[in-house]
Amino acid sequence: MVRYLIQRPIAVLMTFIVLIITGLVLIKKVPVSLLPHVDVPQIVIRVNYPNSPAPVLEENIIQPIRESLASLHNLKNIESRTANHTGLIYLTFEYGTRMNLAYIEASEKLDQLTPNFPRDMPRPQVMRINTSDIPVIRLQAIPKAGVSYLEVSALAEKILKKRLEQLEGVSLVDINGKQSGIIAVTPNQAALMALGLSESKIVETIKNANQELGGLSVKDGQYRYFVKLLNTTGAETIGRLPIRLKDGSVIALHTVASVRLEPTKQTGYHLFNGKEGLVITVQKQPDSRMNELVPKVEEAAALFKKDYPQAEFALTQDQTFLLDAGISNLEQDLVYAGILTVLLLFMFLGHWTSPVLMSISIPVSLIITFIFFYLFGISFNIISLSGLALGIGMLIDNSIVVIDSIMRKQRSGMSRLESSVEGTNEVIVPVISQVLTTVAVYAPLVLLSGMAGALVLDQAIGLTISLGTSLLAAFILAPLLCKMLLKNRGEKWKEDTVFYKQTAKGYHKMIHHILSHKLVYFIITLLLMPMGFWLAACIPVSALPTIEKKESLVTIDWNAPVDAQENLRRVKELLETIQANCTVTEAEVGIKQFLLQHDNNSIQQVTLYFACPRERLKFSTDAQLKEWIKQRYPQAFVQIADAPNAFTQLFISAKPYFEARFKPVKSSADDKGNFSKMQDMLRSIPNQNYSLGQGMLREPSISVTMDYTKMALYRVERSAIEEVLRRQFGIYAISEIKRFGEAQTIRLKTDRETMAAKLESAVASPSGALYPLRQFVSLGDEQQAKFITADKTGEYKSIIFEDKKLDMPSLQKQLISASAAHGFMADFTGDYFESRQQLKQLQIVFLVVIFLMYFILALQYNDLIQPLVVMATIPLGITGGMFFLWLTGGTLDVMSAIGFIVVLGLIVDDPILKIEALNKLEKKYRALGLKHDEQLLERIIHEAGDLCLKPLLLVSLTTSIAMVPVLVVEGIGNDLQKPMAIVIIGGLTVGTFFTTWFIPLAYWYLIKWRSKKIKANPA
Repeated sequence: MVRYLIQRPIAVLMTFIVLIITGLVLIKKVPVSLLPHVDVPQIVIRVNYPNSPAPVLEENIIQPIRESLASLHNLKNIESRTANHTGLIYLTFEYGTRMNLAYIEASEKLDQLTPNFPRDMPRPQVMRINTSDIPVIRLQAIPKAGVSYLEVSALAEKILKKRLEQLEGVSLVDINGKQSGIIAVTPNQAALMALGLSESKIVETIKNANQELGGLSVKDGQYRYFVKLLNTTGAETIGRLPIRLKDGSVIALHTVASVRLEPTKQTGYHLFNGKEGLVITVQKQPDSRMNELVPKVEEAAALFKKDYPQAEFALTQDQTFLLDAGISNLEQDLVYAGILTVLLLFMFLGHWTSPVLMSISIPVSLIITFIFFYLFGISFNIISLSGLALGIGMLIDNSIVVIDSIMRKQRSGMSRLESSVEGTNEVIVPVISQVLTTVAVYAPLVLLSGMAGALVLDQAIGLTISLGTSLLAAFILAPLLCKMLLKNRGEKWKEDTVFYKQTAKGYHKMIHHILSHKLVYFIITLLLMPMGFWLAACIPVSALPTIEKKESLVTIDWNAPVDAQENLRRVKELLETIQANCTVTEAEVGIKQFLLQHDNNSIQQVTLYFACPRERLKFSTDAQLKEWIKQRYPQAFVQIADAPNAFTQLFISAKPYFEARFKPVKSSADDKGNFSKMQDMLRSIPNQNYSLGQGMLREPSISVTMDYTKMALYRVERSAIEEVLRRQFGIYAISEIKRFGEAQTIRLKTDRETMAAKLESAVASPSGALYPLRQFVSLGDEQQAKFITADKTGEYKSIIFEDKKLDMPSLQKQLISASAAHGFMADFTGDYFESRQQLKQLQIVFLVVIFLMYFILALQYNDLIQPLVVMATIPLGITGGMFFLWLTGGTLDVMSAIGFIVVLGLIVDDPILKIEALNKLEKKYRALGLKHDEQLLERIIHEAGDLCLKPLLLVSLTTSIAMVPVLVVEGIGNDLQKPMAIVIIGGLTVGTFFTTWFIPLAYWYLIKWRSKKIKANPA
């Protein structure tokens, strides 16, 4: 095949030129995303029912939904968390579930339950979760001084949102901080009392004037016309509505109540740098190019500043900086690593042709890789780009081996054609074996469940494709170019540089010395192998590498029944103390209005984001903020964390480390009584270093008790009292004005602010007599559950342990014993168990990797022992990587783990070539009938060193040197990849050094062992 292609140079070159042009064209069509599109197997259902307490919402709404959805196909787990006004149900499915079908099935089941829900409750919102849900940028819209907030809210909802949605590549535009207008009717209590009227008379008048008659029509000859009753059209017409008094006279409604258009009472706010405003988040479509979408949003924001001067605009939390870091890393590796690689090649190779031919394989392989990215629907993202960055150092490896083999053939006297053909054919098997062993390391990682397996898929595919295209360049393009550019037979060659000659001379001296002390060096190498696993215990473990952190995300729960306005006041006061240290602050105060809101909304909660110019200032601001809250609101819960970005939050779990859940063994109608024994049970637990789960948190509430004796005495009906309670303590909507497809609410607003004033509200008897509300109700204080937590088997209470040093099996036994003694059953969940499960999966994956590598090598060598010799070098690479990681103060994290995966695949490349060369030389001398004595074995080892030393050093050093720019150049992208680079450089440097003598020693003892075995069993 190689001969056939080399003899048709025009066709081959034109084919490669076409592939290169195609790759350059398609690079503009490959989607660009921050992350690969992962279909996360999770659905969240949010129920919003304002003014409904948590127990009522749980019993009447959440529990029926939970029980109905428990039968969904492939459902792994179902949990719910119910608070006042809102509830969330989390559905987790098995990985591999078709989430579009699961979404439809969940929606259908909700539709079946809808007739059983209250008529005034909005339909529960069903939300799918995937990696493309993360906003790529946020647009701030702040009303200028003197501009109505309602005007800017309408601008954002009706114009800005629609203009952003029209941008190509936008999937969703979401808004928080909106305000809507209502027609507020505020009764004048003094006027009502003087005229003997109640608030219900105002409500009745407005309802009668705003009733819909339904479909009316009239026939006039051969035509039929629809008839519409014109109702009230605004606050002015409502104020002129007539009210009839008891004496028959008529007055206008505005004489006993004020009627005006005003904003609704806010339950949540958005703050940007301390100013109230709106935030508009933009999310991209999975197949759009992120680096092209964000500039379009920036252009739109610039136009908004010109077209709508009533608001200030700013863009924040642009997530493209991570993608830009990944792309710049790739460009940096191509430029700097390419330059370093070429310089390295010139240090070893004595003729300009070889370095040039070897270097060509990098851009050619990379450009052809883009074609397969387009065909397979893979996007350029953080993960796939890291796969390409890893592959850059390896793209040249195959060409190095092939071209070096061709050079040796030509120096031996072969023609250009014969040397190109024979040199390539000689190394096809070991080179393919090298690539397969690297791929064999990555392929089983796809078997990992969860997000890790889904994310590593793009990296594995990116690396595999780039290595496959490098084979194409090495086996077809490299031999062809060698035939065209190399000198003719008989011309004088400058074979090697002085540097390489000195290196080879030193290598042979070292091998001679080691072969003179074989046992000592063999034992030393064997003792070094397990050191990497011992060093691993000395290196700290982290989810992600340590990078400069200038942003914080603060979650505050005031743990008090404050309203949204008081929450806003506290947050503004807090921001005044830290604003000087920050470049940007954003706060979501109270209930958020985002459509894709996956956590509980609560009026008393705050999510605060701030960014500082320096990391040190960020840490001092964290401490200042925490101290400020501790001094003024000691009962508040505060959680401060590094602000996650779209990449890091994928590796941060919201689950507690270890959570113990308790349920009564005997369920009864009064579960509350059973759970009341929890405190006794918790006091009996030996380890008291725990925090309460959300289901254990309590908050104050007011209970209302009706006096039925007085109600009967004064003939006041329960419905009348309930009506007054709704008007004074709830959101009482009288009616709606519908115009042009929009609805404007008419709402009764009370001017009574204090509790005592509200209790003075009038309650009417059937006879028309008016009595104060306080005559029939009494108020009391009590504590109620802040959240109600439940899973598929019902409600539970929980406690949480975050200390990772605890003896978890012993703790489980203690909790089971304590719970059983008090009538509870215990269940356990958390990251502790998921980590153990992932560890088991990794062990299985590691065994699969080892088996695949052994299988590939056994096929290549047709031997069962030699693959074990090659694979024995893996611990040496791990030891080298661990040593460098420990030496530089690194951590065992996601990126360093990727580095070890790369080392696993590359450390065996050199032994594969060395064993192949040793086998060929042994067959050669055996065919000559030479005896296998120590002198011959030493000669074979030295000759194999001559054959393999140059490609061995070049392959190892080019891969390592491609990582050097990552260590030198600053930037967040390099900060993320530094642990990976350190592991690769350390693993290949130390591993290759020890491999140079371990393989000859192991081969020596293997041949000796086989010789003794043959002598013992001559048959």
